[in-house]
Amino acid sequence: MKSTMRILYIIILLVTISSCQSQPTAKYANKLDGCLNLNDIELLNSLADKFESHIKETYELSSTESYKRYLKDLSTGDLPKNFFRYPAFKQDMNRFRNSEFYKRTWVKTSNFDEESIIEVPPTVVNGKVRQQEAYDPIVIDPAGKYVNCLSKSIESKAMNDYMDVVKAGIDISPGLVAQALYENLSEEELDNSLTRLIIAINFHYQIGLMITYENKRIIK
Repeated sequence: MKSTMRILYIIILLVTISSCQSQPTAKYANKLDGCLNLNDIELLNSLADKFESHIKETYELSSTESYKRYLKDLSTGDLPKNFFRYPAFKQDMNRFRNSEFYKRTWVKTSNFDEESIIEVPPTVVNGKVRQQEAYDPIVIDPAGKYVNCLSKSIESKAMNDYMDVVKAGIDISPGLVAQALYENLSEEELDNSLTRLIIAINFHYQIGLMITYENKRIIK
């Protein structure tokens, strides 16, 4: 009887440990509870947690210092070699791109600004003319629910200034925005849940979208 109880105890303990390990520790999207649905919040928490773990491991600094260093490196275009080649990146990007959150939140710029489309002239490859796709960047929907939820919850002036750029639908270099945030975000603001969420989702995974799109375009 004692042996059976001991086995049951060990099983319960292992299940509990496994459950705890699978839960993201960076639950930054919880601030948007009641504005976004639970599936969106779970996805954002998981992605933000993976990103934070990645930069802490990359820079070997505290969380706050890692976010600061990431913004600095992004602003100069001097990210560590293979920064986007860590083991979980491809899996995380697939999960992100296939999510309902992504499908609702990221749109082609032509959806709200047709003048933004840039026609790319054809190129000649091996003697054959190849028509290039028009440049129609995929950006965060400036009038979407995610942007509205963030705008209602952010208190940081620097992050509000950034959100004004997003709401204007301006396709601006992440490096330029990162430089402004690096120079203007205080340590207290870098400790803020929504600041960290935005840096993870709007910068790291947004850049990931561009990288994976470019890789697919080259393969074609």
